[in-house]
Amino acid sequence: MCTAVSEASGHDWLDYLSGFSGLLGVAIAVYAIYYASQQAEQTRRDVIRERRAEFDLGLLVKLRHQMSLTGEQHISGYVDALIRDPADEEDLPITRAVVQRKAGPLGTAELAKLKGAAADVWAAKSIYLPRMEREVDEAIQRRLTADAAETSG
Repeated sequence: MCTAVSEASGHDWLDYLSGFSGLLGVAIAVYAIYYASQQAEQTRRDVIRERRAEFDLGLLVKLRHQMSLTGEQHISGYVDALIRDPADEEDLPITRAVVQRKAGPLGTAELAKLKGAAADVWAAKSIYLPRMEREVDEAIQRRLTADAAETSG
């Protein structure tokens, strides 16, 4: 006769199938927990990146507005807040040198070159102020482009 009960162990094949599906369920649950924690960590990093980008863009807009009102005066606080790594001179090198905040060697050398090409202080300002404005505009554009690339990719 065909019996489902194994005579040696006293268990039928449904017991084994039930045990196997229980282990499979546990494995799937463990993977789901792992996947959810990975997703939560990625979301946390994305939120931090998004908040930093929003903060930077807000400061850059305020910096550009302040520059349109006062030139290089009263902008050092914005520069201090924007620049996290003084060694990285990608952002605002001339502006940092002008306000003497977290200035690097490249920005300082470029500012000295601009001032050396001018006849007097006022002529120098007419040369480096537009460069400062262009630096801020480029920094805004870089952040917008980076944000768009990270969002789409």
